[in-house]
Amino acid sequence: MDRSLFFLIFMISIFLLIWNVRSASLEYYGIEDTINEDMSVLNVITLKFKTPITSLDYSLNFKIYDLNVTYDFDYADCRIVDLGSRSDISCDFKGMDSKRRMLTLSFYTKSGVKKSGRNYQFVADYGISLPVDRAFILIKLPSNGVLAEDKTTRPYYPRDGKLMTDGKRIMVYWERENLTSGDTLQFSVLYTLPIFSNFIYNVVIITSTFIVVVVMVALTLYLRGRTESSKEEVVKSVLNPDEKTIVNILTSHGGKVSQKVIVRESDFSKAKVSRLVKSLKERGIVDIEPISGRENRIILKKNF
Repeated sequence: MDRSLFFLIFMISIFLLIWNVRSASLEYYGIEDTINEDMSVLNVITLKFKTPITSLDYSLNFKIYDLNVTYDFDYADCRIVDLGSRSDISCDFKGMDSKRRMLTLSFYTKSGVKKSGRNYQFVADYGISLPVDRAFILIKLPSNGVLAEDKTTRPYYPRDGKLMTDGKRIMVYWERENLTSGDTLQFSVLYTLPIFSNFIYNVVIITSTFIVVVVMVALTLYLRGRTESSKEEVVKSVLNPDEKTIVNILTSHGGKVSQKVIVRESDFSKAKVSRLVKSLKERGIVDIEPISGRENRIILKKNF
């Protein structure tokens, strides 16, 4: 009697488990694949179940890593099952009910993008183990990617895909309804990364930076010259005509000349030149450098 009761309970448990799996179906199946510049792909899978279930085995045709799970019910424990060349996701659920039935799986893969000549081809192959009322599949190209040119066919498959953009990426999407268990969802996109886009961008940045630096240096030198010129003009404006004559002679000789040359070119007496030079020195406009016991060199200061 005890053994019969145990066998009956065991058979009922097996029946309920099989019934739960068979009766599971999806109200919505969303697939969003974002291709990154390093050829990795971020996959976001959204599943909305028609009825509550307690477990799920989600099979994939490729290897995945970095699994993250979000849900709107009490608890979900999902883990990656490594099967060598591919992965499965095995989940156990608690608290799913008629209103809380949404599960989102996000993960990365590096096996979806292949280089083909100058182009890149992304292929996504998702099998279906549950009936699906409505499915939406979206593939986002890299931020600088463009669809490859092909005169014979469209650069994406199936051919009923539609295009849109968010201003940063080109996207291809498909919509499906009433899918049955065993159907496959296979999609591909052929795209290219412009060879010169980054090169031209870098050239423009470098050239612009160079021009800005040159302009700033030229402006600095111009303003410095203007400042020194303005300062010189201010000082000259307070010089008397004789003092200006001395400064002009010094300027014509590169800012440095012997005192006897000043006497000769100014047509002033030695005493007058000595007096003028002394006055200019006291005001910080010139320096006096002895050459010999009876001869001096007069130097015009640069920052007078």
